[in-house]
Amino acid sequence: MNILHVVPSFAPCFSHGGVVNASYQIAKKQVENGHNVSVYTTDSCDKRLKFKDNYNVDVDGIKVFYFKNLSNTFKNKMTIDTPVSLINYLKKTITEFDIIHIHEHRQSLAIATHRYAKKNNVPYVLQAHGSVLLVFQKEKLKEIFDNMWGFDILHDASKLFALTEVEKEQYLKMGVPEDKIEIVPLGINIDEYNNLPEKGNFKSKHNIGSDEKLILFLGRIHEIKGLDLLVKSFSRISEDNVKLAIVGGDYGFKEELEKLIETFDLKDKVLFPGVLTGKNKIEALVDCDIFIMPSRYESFTTSGLEAMACFKPLILTKNNHIQSWVKDNVGLVCEFDENDLFNCIETLLNDDSLCEKFGKNGRKLIEEKYDWDKVSKQIEGIYHDCINNY
Repeated sequence: MNILHVVPSFAPCFSHGGVVNASYQIAKKQVENGHNVSVYTTDSCDKRLKFKDNYNVDVDGIKVFYFKNLSNTFKNKMTIDTPVSLINYLKKTITEFDIIHIHEHRQSLAIATHRYAKKNNVPYVLQAHGSVLLVFQKEKLKEIFDNMWGFDILHDASKLFALTEVEKEQYLKMGVPEDKIEIVPLGINIDEYNNLPEKGNFKSKHNIGSDEKLILFLGRIHEIKGLDLLVKSFSRISEDNVKLAIVGGDYGFKEELEKLIETFDLKDKVLFPGVLTGKNKIEALVDCDIFIMPSRYESFTTSGLEAMACFKPLILTKNNHIQSWVKDNVGLVCEFDENDLFNCIETLLNDDSLCEKFGKNGRKLIEEKYDWDKVSKQIEGIYHDCINNY
């Protein structure tokens, strides 16, 4: 198949969150399976991406076209892309593809892709990545977008990918017919977690004692992630031998956290290692005792899957869409509440056998359901159905 992925940001801009990683992993697996895969994206990242030629860059066999945003600053502040040259290129090339995979629908690239895919009778699937309903921020702007473009982008898709049953219900609330919705989870490359590094590397690098326990958050440092709740709950832990590592890039919330940390006199107990990838990320996961994602809203937790692959127990808030299969199976689930989160942390800190049970269950579940090889085969099957039935 000739496959096109359309996504606002792409590798190597992994600091822009899970959508970048998911689209990259899917495209990479499709190349490995013998397909011709292209990606239309922008040069947007924390700093503008620069290549010798921003068009047709080879990324692990994926043909990636990084269209220049008129303003990278405007993109990072308003999350609005302005890749003007994309439009003419899309018009000229869209008929070369058998199927198009749009990642997120409330973005300018999706508007252009929807228009020319429909005009040229090219089928597309859409993966909202948790952004279906009007939640948390910019609700009025999202409502305006939906009325002008969003509903049409959703309803004209051949198939829509829901990460969970919760997201499927969200599509239904947007008026999408049920037979158009497929539940397609995210995954990880299980091979990367088959030979885990020895314990102690991360702790040694950050002056954490081998006898100290480590709580880990891995994700964007953003208000939506609930890190203020985590710091408040962590401040109530009376044991002196527990550290908290908040791993990830700053999305405008680190200063607020640092004020909280100073208020609770936690400077010696909380560390910010920055963005970790590859071996460094796995070392952090191996050395942690508990993985926590205390989000205000979360559709899926890929970093939670990575923790499960390292045999670690999870703690999530009920705002996470995967909480239904995490609860009392691979971890604990709490209300978005300081007391409830603290109680969950204390439970796992004081029950090694429960942590071990959750860790083994999590690893088994990853191997059975959340390996990218399995997810990729499911996606390719859906592509074929869309092409044959279009």
